[in-house]
Amino acid sequence: MKGIFFSMILVFIIIFLIMFVLIQQSLIFSYSVQKSVENRINAMLGFYDSIIFDSKKSLEIVSKRAIPSATSYVVTSGIPLSSANESIAILMTNGTINGTFQDLMTGSTTVDWQNSIKYIGNLQGFQTNVVVKYILIQPADSFHISVTYTIYVNISDVISNTNFTKISQENLILSVENFEDPLYPLNTYGRTVNVLKQSPHWNNYSSSDLTNLKDDLNNSYYHPSLNGASFLDRLEGKYFIQSKYQKPYTIGLESFVNKDEIALSGLPVNSGASNIDYFYFSSSSVPAYVISGMPSNFRLDNETTIGGKTHLQIYNASAII
Repeated sequence: MKGIFFSMILVFIIIFLIMFVLIQQSLIFSYSVQKSVENRINAMLGFYDSIIFDSKKSLEIVSKRAIPSATSYVVTSGIPLSSANESIAILMTNGTINGTFQDLMTGSTTVDWQNSIKYIGNLQGFQTNVVVKYILIQPADSFHISVTYTIYVNISDVISNTNFTKISQENLILSVENFEDPLYPLNTYGRTVNVLKQSPHWNNYSSSDLTNLKDDLNNSYYHPSLNGASFLDRLEGKYFIQSKYQKPYTIGLESFVNKDEIALSGLPVNSGASNIDYFYFSSSSVPAYVISGMPSNFRLDNETTIGGKTHLQIYNASAII
């Protein structure tokens, strides 16, 4: 009997040990599976963060190709855009203007970027779908434009059987400096060009020392303006800010037209017109005055600009009346 009793005890011990080992293995396996799922989810979230971060850098590059593409189209065709903000958004998406693909956009559209993200996701074992939509182009101030976009991201992982979807709105601010101003070639039959460069002398003009004013004239530097066309307006061939781009803050631009450059291009010069570009090119009839110490064909009007000051006041210019 004792042998049988001890045999039964031994059997129970063996069964208990087997069950303990199996339970431990099961717990270890469950923990490993859990950690594996957690690692994949963390990888998915990290991949999402990298997509959003990269979207801003990539759309900045795409935008900086779309803007000169739009400008080049206007300058070479002589035809202003009907809607600059919409045209730039379409260029960013599929690289076309009026259905014609623009060479500068080759490999540089949001669709190209979306496909590259899908490929990178596949390399990491993720099925990835990214869509950039609702691109909105607006003036941010006189020398910057705002690019707002909605990005849809879906990441699926067959290994962990998890799915991640998120929609967010992102924004970036781009400088328009060093882009060509389309208003000059549009109004000079393509004979003169001017690159957008902010004046280093803004709000620093003296009636007794005209060095800064002359430098602005010689280089056709740009200044903020109350009514002068914004960059987007200029792509549409407009001289003044349109209501669709109007903001409660300053977004307009103005430069001094260098009349000597106009003459050198073989075009007639309106010597009596204000040198403020949007007045000069629009053939506006505002009175313009000879300025003491400036070239004989330089004129300034006395119309109100930013800060409630007139052009004569803001440029500290003495008119010869």
